[in-house]
Amino acid sequence: MPRVLVVGGTGLAGRAVTAEAIERGHDVVVASRRVPDDDAPAYVPGADYRFADLVTGDGLEEVLEGADVLVDASNGGGRAASHVFASGSQNLLHTAARFGVRQAVLLSIVNVDRSAYPYYRAKAAQERNYQESPIETRIVRATQFHDFITAFFERGSRLGVIPAPTKISFQPIAVGDVARVLVDAAEGHGAPNATRSIGGPEIRTARELAGEWKSVTGGRGAIVGLRVGGPLGATWRAGENLVPADALDGVTYRDWLSSSVA
Repeated sequence: MPRVLVVGGTGLAGRAVTAEAIERGHDVVVASRRVPDDDAPAYVPGADYRFADLVTGDGLEEVLEGADVLVDASNGGGRAASHVFASGSQNLLHTAARFGVRQAVLLSIVNVDRSAYPYYRAKAAQERNYQESPIETRIVRATQFHDFITAFFERGSRLGVIPAPTKISFQPIAVGDVARVLVDAAEGHGAPNATRSIGGPEIRTARELAGEWKSVTGGRGAIVGLRVGGPLGATWRAGENLVPADALDGVTYRDWLSSSVA
């Protein structure tokens, strides 16, 4: 089986990709700036964890040596995002090409090139690096994870309200469903050097999703409309976070919530 390098493998998506690849019998190396202890939530049994820093390049040669394919689930916050996504992906891909890695898979966001939101612009720059790479690449763009939607509601409920962005709908997707598509791509499924968009099985308004979260979890607080400002709000209100034609027959938000509560 091909040796898979998961970059950013201690994050939410990276952990799911690591677990999926191991379950399929792959030899998996996880590259991260922080190597987790074997009793930490980020640790997936069976993976080989190693240090690497995309921005400085430290450790990249060591983790890429012997890898057949890489899956990039790296993430960055704030001002660091542009360095991780733009500069980091260049370092990663250039080193991968030198070490004979035959293909690379990138996790991205649907319609990320249609927004002025700084985080999305950084992700779009990362995509361009993959598209211009001499390595065979596959880009998988996903809608927002169930976990992302839930965190939005949870943060507000701590203050006694459940925020529901007005005039905005979401198409939330289970991170496990995304991981399966990413590992499929790592195994060579789909057209090479192509971009695929995937979304969750249902499109729901933010208020409907907030109602489901409150009903299933027993969360307290009134559901309150909230206008999301700036470029991100404009992107969501325009429906650029939705891909109805590319919906997967996966786990719905309510089913995911019910499983998480159980």
